[in-house]
Amino acid sequence: MPKCRIIPTPRDPACPFHATPGPVTLAVKDVVGAVMLQRAECNGSPVPGTPSKQITFTVVSGRTNLDVVYSFIDTENGEGELHEVCDGNTLLDRVHADKAAVRYTICE
Repeated sequence: MPKCRIIPTPRDPACPFHATPGPVTLAVKDVVGAVMLQRAECNGSPVPGTPSKQITFTVVSGRTNLDVVYSFIDTENGEGELHEVCDGNTLLDRVHADKAAVRYTICE
């Protein structure tokens, strides 16, 4: 299992996640109903392999914007968790059907 790269920093609203540059894999886990990563873009470029339960992209030096659109089987109450696939299985976000499109800002 790879070492975790992303550290949640919720007290920094300008940059709620910090990470070391390099490849990162994220996975979504079902909580209420099923959830998928429908679409993803990293700094404006499509992340291949969606729709899927997991994506891999590269954190770059400076700032990385990851735009994700989730799809939920339960379109009203659906819920999931976004985790980094790594040795610590870091929880990054709880995702909900009422907010299917999310931008994650990751700073070095």
